[in-house]
Amino acid sequence: MTQKKILLVGVAAAALSWTAGAYAQEAAPAPAAAAPGEGAQGEQEIVVTGIRASLQSAQARKQNAAQIVDSIVAEDIGKLPDVNVTEALQRISGVQVARDRGEGGSVAIRGLSQVLVTLNAREIFTAGGGRSFNLQDYPAELLAGLDVYKSPSANLIEGGIGGTIDLRTRKPLDFDGFFASASVLGRYSDLIEKVKPMVSGLVSTRWNAGDGEMGLLLSGAYQERAYRSDVDGVGNPQPRNSTTFLPCTATGATACTPAGTISLPNGTYEPLIAGNRTRLGLDGTFQWRVNPELEFYAQASYQRFKDRADQWGLNKNIGTAVPTQVTLFDGTGDVATATFQNLLVQSFAAARDVIDKNQQYAIGGSYKGEGVKLSAEVTYQKSTNDLYYTDLSLRTTVPTAQFDIGGDYPVFALSGSDLTNVANYQIGAATRNENHYEGDQYAARLDAEFDIESAFLSGFNIGGRWARRSIDFQPIRFFNSTRQGQAASQTAGLFSPARYWGEGFYKQDSLATDFLTVDLGQLRDRFDGMLTDLGITGRPAVTPLGIYDMSEETGAGYIMGEFRTEGAITLDGNVGLRLVQTNLNVNGNQPVYTQNPGGAFVQTGIAPINLDNEYLSVLPSANVRIGIADGLQLRLAAAKTLTRPDFSQLAPSLTLVPGQQAGSSGNPGLRPLRADQLDASLEYYASPTTNVYVAGFYRKVKDFILTRATPNVEIGGIIYTLTRPTNLEQGTIKGLEAGGQTFFDFLPAPFDGFGVQANYTFVDSDTPSAIAGYRTPLPQLSKHSFNVVGLYEKGGFSARIAYNHRSKFLTGVFAAGTFPVMPTYRKGYGWLDASINYDLTDQITLTLEGSNLQRTPEEIYYDVETRPGNQSIDDRQLLFGIRFKL
Repeated sequence: MTQKKILLVGVAAAALSWTAGAYAQEAAPAPAAAAPGEGAQGEQEIVVTGIRASLQSAQARKQNAAQIVDSIVAEDIGKLPDVNVTEALQRISGVQVARDRGEGGSVAIRGLSQVLVTLNAREIFTAGGGRSFNLQDYPAELLAGLDVYKSPSANLIEGGIGGTIDLRTRKPLDFDGFFASASVLGRYSDLIEKVKPMVSGLVSTRWNAGDGEMGLLLSGAYQERAYRSDVDGVGNPQPRNSTTFLPCTATGATACTPAGTISLPNGTYEPLIAGNRTRLGLDGTFQWRVNPELEFYAQASYQRFKDRADQWGLNKNIGTAVPTQVTLFDGTGDVATATFQNLLVQSFAAARDVIDKNQQYAIGGSYKGEGVKLSAEVTYQKSTNDLYYTDLSLRTTVPTAQFDIGGDYPVFALSGSDLTNVANYQIGAATRNENHYEGDQYAARLDAEFDIESAFLSGFNIGGRWARRSIDFQPIRFFNSTRQGQAASQTAGLFSPARYWGEGFYKQDSLATDFLTVDLGQLRDRFDGMLTDLGITGRPAVTPLGIYDMSEETGAGYIMGEFRTEGAITLDGNVGLRLVQTNLNVNGNQPVYTQNPGGAFVQTGIAPINLDNEYLSVLPSANVRIGIADGLQLRLAAAKTLTRPDFSQLAPSLTLVPGQQAGSSGNPGLRPLRADQLDASLEYYASPTTNVYVAGFYRKVKDFILTRATPNVEIGGIIYTLTRPTNLEQGTIKGLEAGGQTFFDFLPAPFDGFGVQANYTFVDSDTPSAIAGYRTPLPQLSKHSFNVVGLYEKGGFSARIAYNHRSKFLTGVFAAGTFPVMPTYRKGYGWLDASINYDLTDQITLTLEGSNLQRTPEEIYYDVETRPGNQSIDDRQLLFGIRFKL
């Protein structure tokens, strides 16, 4: 094992093994945290240093919340337990995350990806075809904590049938006076072998102003990450007549007689992806407490996320090619190896760049009088999302190609041709795609809370919210293959050798790495010039049929009563009703066709579309907490929730092929997804940092939205089979969560610094799929998942090692020829992270963190494991640096 590997793996081992020599002094006790219901509209707790204080504060938020809530609190200024917001969320029971190039991406709560994201209780979003906020956009260093609401109440914003994730930042009056903190870290990615910076800082101050006081907080964070992802992909299985494959043998001793239909992949796809991601986050908050009753605040936030990725590799197109020899996996009709002669191979290079920019502004205030609290807020936000994708391929014919998927990873070895010689290539196709989204939202809310003195009712809340959101989409599309087959040697200056280095799939001699691709620098920076060099006259242009703009206005009002009883068994909670009116306006274009005298249809123009849709939603909710004994409580919750259709699903664009009576479109008439949900949670709190819980949940979701072909749709007097998003039958999700945490304070020093967190989630689902009559579990949902986190904290030394595991899950379904419907799965996997922190002084902390320490592979297969799909691996990451505060 190399010295680098020993160091990386040692981060995990050291997190527990070094603790035996830790300082023996006791950690300072942490103060109690504020109630979880407080935060964006109330007083936020000041989070103190230390893992114990962090767990204590998070546990207090869970225990005292009005709803079923799980929380994560930064153990110090600018530091969540994980660098990435999504990766921190995966530690919560019931939350599963998808990976994107080795870091946390999208989030599902209890199986549902329709999740609302708020910032200090204000809805936020990233412009795009969806509705939610891209959690990758937000640097984790700016957050004080995260709250995951699994059951709603009437005063919470609607929109997430899965749940709501609230990102919480700090306010200047949270601190006693002047405060400053900063961090400087380096992040090393081992496959690409690069170190990139991560820096953050926070400055807060407060001063007297008349009878009150004012405060100002400024914070910022910049993250950069270089990454590499190796992908070794096998295409869809295709049914083939095996009588043409001779000779045929089995992989074992049993002879193979070719007969009937067997399964042969349609090719392989082997890109290497290398990129650089940057995140910038800025936040400023002004707070004016005029007196103990009256307060005003203003906040401005900005996030920018940029992903610049280079991709290059080989695409081997089996298509209808007939192999000269095959072997099968024993006892199956699935091809394990095959040899081909004169196979078409494409080399490719692609530049893919994504830029998200988000701005949020809020002005609000609150008044506390005797038995009443009033609060109001006005917000504005703007977001843009831009995608640029450019590629150019080369084509060549390879005399011999040997295909083998019977080993640890797929191999497609090529021989008989010099792939470094430009004379052996022809030009392929050129592509340029751009997506440009721009969205904004104005919103205002007014809330009133009244105390009630009675034996049962304790409070009465009423309020309303208005919001107007708009989205604009401008696509640019370009595809040209007019120079396909032209000798690449005529423009040899456009091409260069592919780049490979270090470990990964491509250290294997059996994977070709010595081939030519288009020069990525020219592809990204002078695409128009390349087209001129190739003699291509067309240029990328806006696609009129793809553009759309939408505006959505919502008005919501709620009424909620709070209740509480005292006695041997206590009872408290809330019951409320939220009414939401949604008005949607959709604008776009559709083609106009004319039938010529010969009977053929010709597109003669484009006509605008303007459509409106409106609906009223009635959303009742109830949350009850029963105090059974000291520290033991039972929660029960019931609610109706909704998630509105994605904007891409509502898109009005309509593409028709009259001669084939076929077409595709969006569907502005889609109904929202609605869910009836029931939740129960039994919780026991033995100490401020010790708890155990078990929870059950049930969701019945109506009007799932999936894309299907709808026959007999009349448009312009012609009957079409129209493929479009459609509201389908209902589905169910049910499951169980269990978990807990503790420190082993009963052990003798220094072992009393050890602690553990653990949780397990079981989720079972039954939902419709894109193929009529075929039902599946929810995609991207593992039936089983668990987290185990080992902790140690003593005398300024702290360590943490965290393991997350998911069982296999469905990634999609498709139908291939005469094969029945075929599901695709990702194999189950585990993810190991660790961290070590040491306080040099009360102000200075050294930190060492590791992520993806096992370099966990992604492995996908089609229905059965003898039909493998993509495999990929991503970097291990090592972070090291210093944090300090004043």
